[in-house]
Amino acid sequence: MKLFSFFKSEPKYNPIKEYTQEEFDKLKFKARVAFVDDEEIAHVDRLKDDGYNIHTLSDIDNIDDFIRRKYHVVVLDIQGIGQNISPDSEGWGILRYLKKECPNLVVIMYTGAEWSITKYKEDADLADDFIGKDMEFLDFKYQLDSGIKKAFSPEYHFEIEKKKISKHVANASTVNQIKAILENYGNDEKTAKKMIKKITSNPAVLDSVDTFLSIIKQIKEVVA
Repeated sequence: MKLFSFFKSEPKYNPIKEYTQEEFDKLKFKARVAFVDDEEIAHVDRLKDDGYNIHTLSDIDNIDDFIRRKYHVVVLDIQGIGQNISPDSEGWGILRYLKKECPNLVVIMYTGAEWSITKYKEDADLADDFIGKDMEFLDFKYQLDSGIKKAFSPEYHFEIEKKKISKHVANASTVNQIKAILENYGNDEKTAKKMIKKITSNPAVLDSVDTFLSIIKQIKEVVA
């Protein structure tokens, strides 16, 4: 029995795909990247010269305004920032807030203090990655590229929404059906939503689907 046999005629495939390395090498320069550090950041000028779309900030005083800027990747220092909004836990407090409010935002912690990562392990686990302040340029660039790949990866964003969906859908096969629909028809938002509503009417699940499809649409707009 075919997966979508409940339709009189199967809709035309309009799949979502991961970008190839060749495609990524062109689109990575379109990603909006924020570096937040109260000190001068190594390699930033060179990255800008290479074509990266980098915005530097010495601190974040208004977190809502920062979120509204819709960065794809945030490289966040740990010590010396968040003095007005997170004075006790500094960068860790900002990381916690960003991952609660914007779980799909890629956040890379920028640090030279390994003791801090050990002390704040629970918070550190929220980060997508770490960049050491003493990294050589090419290693630094590679870590940044890895973060940008996540920001433009449908798989990365689906895995985040999958965690939410799984809280409301006990049947793993249903979750897999939802994933299959989004993978195969996700570039046709109307069709994808119609097919998923045949499987579930759970508002929380449909909200996660909306979030995922909205992110995919935003990525397409950036890449176009």
